[in-house]
Amino acid sequence: MFDWTVRILLFTQNKYRDQFQSDRFQIIRSGKHTTEVDMRFSSLNEGLKHVSDIQGIKELCIFMRGESIPLNGPREEREGALEGVHSMSEEKYWLAHEIFEDFWKHFEGEKSRFYHGVVLLCVAMVHFQMHHESNALRLFAEAKRELDPFIRETDTWDFSYPLKASILKRIENLSLSLVGP
Repeated sequence: MFDWTVRILLFTQNKYRDQFQSDRFQIIRSGKHTTEVDMRFSSLNEGLKHVSDIQGIKELCIFMRGESIPLNGPREEREGALEGVHSMSEEKYWLAHEIFEDFWKHFEGEKSRFYHGVVLLCVAMVHFQMHHESNALRLFAEAKRELDPFIRETDTWDFSYPLKASILKRIENLSLSLVGP
């Protein structure tokens, strides 16, 4: 398996999607308005050189292996939670997954359980973007089981793509309520 050091998430308008193909070095995920290209490289220079020729880039997110979001206090928790929910509202579910995975692994107890459910929800949406509908529905059901004690809106808590604004608002409010004093 390819050992990567740098991971670049590139977001572009869907009209530029045809310049990309999924393979073992890049994964394509399509939302309603943007295409996300997930690429892995052995160095930052290699990654930046590769993306410099790509047309229509709206946003780049660069991850270095081993880095995580610092969660050293309420301010960083709040900013991270808001960024994660914002990413979900823009259908950047893999990016949101990366953010909330750090939260899930950093905390314990109910807080960890909540963020684990959010991670599962993001991964379900990622599978839907990759046209793996059966996996998306299975993971959504797991996320719903994990999040039901927190969200408590069973009658409106059904699979939809993109996620309903009411669910995103509940996740945002719950995330902010979990931020320490």
